[in-house]
Amino acid sequence: MTYYSRSENSFGEKELLEVHLRKTAALARQFAESFGEGDCGEILGLFHDAGKASKKFQDVLEHKDHGKNHEACGAFFLWRNNHKLLARVVYAHHKGIDPDIEDRLLDSYKTENSKDKTGRIFAVSGVEEYKAAFDFLKNKIGIPNFRIKMIEENSSFYKNLPRMLHTRMLLSCLADADYSASATHKEEEYIERSTDEKINPGMIFENLEKYRAEIIKNSNSDPELNNIRDSVYRDCVAAAEKESGVFTLTAPTGTGKTLALLGFAAKHAAKYQKERIIFVLPFLSIIGQNAKIYREICGNVLEAHSMSNYDEQTKLFAERWTSPVIVTTSVKFFETLFKRMPADIRFLHSMANSVIVFDEAQSLPAELMGTSMESLNSLCEMFRCTVVLSTATQPALDLRKDINYDPTEIISEPRTLYEKTRRVNVEWNISEPTDLETIAKEMSHEQSTCCVVNRKDHSHKLFSLLKERTDDCFYISTDMCKAHRAKVIEEIIRRQKNGLSCRLVSTSCIEAGVDLDFDVMYRALAPLDSMIQCAGRCNRNGKTNGKMTVFIPNEEKLYPSPFYGNAANCVRVISARHNIDINDPDHIREYYAELFKDCAEDKDKLVNAVNNFDFEETEKQYKLIGKTGVNVLVPFEGERKLFDELYKEATERGVTKSWIKRAAPITVTSYNAEKLSDIGERPAALVTSRGKIETNDWFILSDEKFYKKDEGLVFDNDSSLDFIIQEVET
Repeated sequence: MTYYSRSENSFGEKELLEVHLRKTAALARQFAESFGEGDCGEILGLFHDAGKASKKFQDVLEHKDHGKNHEACGAFFLWRNNHKLLARVVYAHHKGIDPDIEDRLLDSYKTENSKDKTGRIFAVSGVEEYKAAFDFLKNKIGIPNFRIKMIEENSSFYKNLPRMLHTRMLLSCLADADYSASATHKEEEYIERSTDEKINPGMIFENLEKYRAEIIKNSNSDPELNNIRDSVYRDCVAAAEKESGVFTLTAPTGTGKTLALLGFAAKHAAKYQKERIIFVLPFLSIIGQNAKIYREICGNVLEAHSMSNYDEQTKLFAERWTSPVIVTTSVKFFETLFKRMPADIRFLHSMANSVIVFDEAQSLPAELMGTSMESLNSLCEMFRCTVVLSTATQPALDLRKDINYDPTEIISEPRTLYEKTRRVNVEWNISEPTDLETIAKEMSHEQSTCCVVNRKDHSHKLFSLLKERTDDCFYISTDMCKAHRAKVIEEIIRRQKNGLSCRLVSTSCIEAGVDLDFDVMYRALAPLDSMIQCAGRCNRNGKTNGKMTVFIPNEEKLYPSPFYGNAANCVRVISARHNIDINDPDHIREYYAELFKDCAEDKDKLVNAVNNFDFEETEKQYKLIGKTGVNVLVPFEGERKLFDELYKEATERGVTKSWIKRAAPITVTSYNAEKLSDIGERPAALVTSRGKIETNDWFILSDEKFYKKDEGLVFDNDSSLDFIIQEVET
């Protein structure tokens, strides 16, 4: 009998099963070679669709039947030969990783017309059908000799993490190979079209040197600060010569880490033949500006996150992560390491043999820090990656009992660097609470000042008090859409350049990547890393002696979450012992020692899931964004035409993927769905390109009184923490 892999294409051609298996095997070998496991990739490709060598599946292709499990057959052959890892991967290539498949495989072998746990009949079942399928593989394909690398439980706290990542990485190779090989049946040039150009690190470094020279030429920063930035850059370039592994870059804010990190990555990629550079940033709000810089220097840069508006060509690169330089979010990067469905991890293998740079590395939640860091260790040890963790407040991860942590520090003398960049004096006014009215009064007497608070209700109250005293005041929070925040920031920068007074009330959303500079800062007591980030918005160019006052608001509720409050309380505990110097690495380490006393390992449910080799529960428990908000299209007056167009389109045709991308500039993520149900309108549900109806988490705010021109989307008594939304997958 002649076996085919799929139905006719647009030319009326069927694809022979042996042709598809060989195509997939060749691609999977190529992908797995990036981490030295080409043999495994080839075997996965040869066995993955063995179940299609059956009458039951051929009936599916001829539309005589449907819903057959064709993945069990190849998985059984591998399992029977004790290749259990490869068997799991083959079985997972459609329905996701399931570690407990042995009973189902045996059932398919022993019992004719048996079913899997989803109710699908096995395409191959019973001894005779298995024998026929094996004869097909043996005679038409031939089974090569191969060796596989076994990853056993290790002695680390999260003993199964390496094995789980190994399983996902091989599944990624198979999934991408299978999807790509299948696509060539419809479009012969698919592989070429979906594969971006190779990295040219020499060109990148040459362009970087020219870019830096131009910046230095036009800089109005303090000359000593420019010398410090140059020193950080040179340390990074020198460290790039060292062998692959985990590196840390510990340097204060404002010392040019963005360009220095690119210098390290380009030099290291050139020396060790890395296939790509991946920049991982914690917040969507800073993706665009960093990507713009990297694009000017590198040329070809892929932004891989949910709000990217891809054209048809770039979408192909984004599906497979084949671009030479990629900028993505922490959510996209880390959650991919813990997914179990093939479509979700298709591009995972493209992380292998890469330089992976994390900016603001301290932003990872403490309850996910152990599994995150051990996964990075595995990427370096097993998959030829180099990882750089960059931050001004390097977490003392060696104090965690659950993390094997021995990185190479890039900066030769971090302590000296912090001393040289001391440009802000901190006044710790936390012995007793301070009225927000007092803060408003003090701010009204300053020409260039900003106050950052922890809760939105505090921010609205302070802004109202400040407006009573002066007209030259502004407000920023993530309850303002992206276009709105950008307009306010643009106006603040304009006023500062012209020497005009400027007073800003903000939530923590300005603490990372927002290029604002004030002479005087006020900061409500918060976790130490957050306050150090806040100080980075003060006296950025080192020309004056900046000042930041830390205070405790005289309000009933101080913090929006228990963990946030606990971290802030750690600062109070240390301040009771001695004055805290935000430029002293020892004081930063003391803070993390205090913090990790109560969070010495990841949350129990995640630890148990990993140690039980439970892929489904691990994916469920590993979430960087625990609370899911809803999306609100808002009537920002600066983009009224866009709002009207999107409102009309959503009302008439519903929400689509392209609509969501276009809506990004005037979208706010809100956690107050109950109130929105009363004042907002729900458009029709999202319909995918395949006609699938998905849950609709969108509101349209047609009532303009709830979106204020100064403060954005405002509800009474809104106490939520204004984190910059890292990423909302759509």
